[in-house]
Amino acid sequence: MAAIDDLNALLVNLPNAALVPEQMKLDALKGALIPDAAQVWPGNLGYIPTHDVYFAAISIIGFLQAQPVIRQSSSEGTSVAVDAPNWSGLVSWYRTMSPVSQATSNGLLQRVAIPDAPHVSRTDMTGRSQLNDNVDTDVS
Repeated sequence: MAAIDDLNALLVNLPNAALVPEQMKLDALKGALIPDAAQVWPGNLGYIPTHDVYFAAISIIGFLQAQPVIRQSSSEGTSVAVDAPNWSGLVSWYRTMSPVSQATSNGLLQRVAIPDAPHVSRTDMTGRSQLNDNVDTDVS
C-alpha cells in the first residue's frame, strides 16, 4: 500500500476528513520521512521513501479539530446528535504507533552517530570533569 493510502485509511472515518486537501496530506507525509529499511536517511543516495504515517496523521489532527462538528440537529421528528472523537486519545494512540514519536518523546538519551569528517575531532572525555567544568561534549 502506498503511504498516501495508509494515511487516508487512518483519517477516513474521522469527522470532516473529506475536507483535508490532498496537498496537506502530501505535505504531512513529506514531513514524516524516516530512514528506510537499510537505515539510509532521507536525501541520501539510494534512499527509498519511507513514511511514518502515524506522525503524518498527528500533524493533520489539528486541522480536523478546528472544523465544526454537528452536535444536534432536528427536522420533522428526526434528530441527529454527533459527538467529536476523543481527540487526545486518538493522538495518544497515533503517538504510540509512530516511530518518530517513539524516538523523540521517550525521555531517554539517544545515541547519535557522528561521522568521521575533517571538521570533527574525537576527544576522550574520561575523567575530564575534574579539570574543567565546561567540558560537555566529545566533539570539538
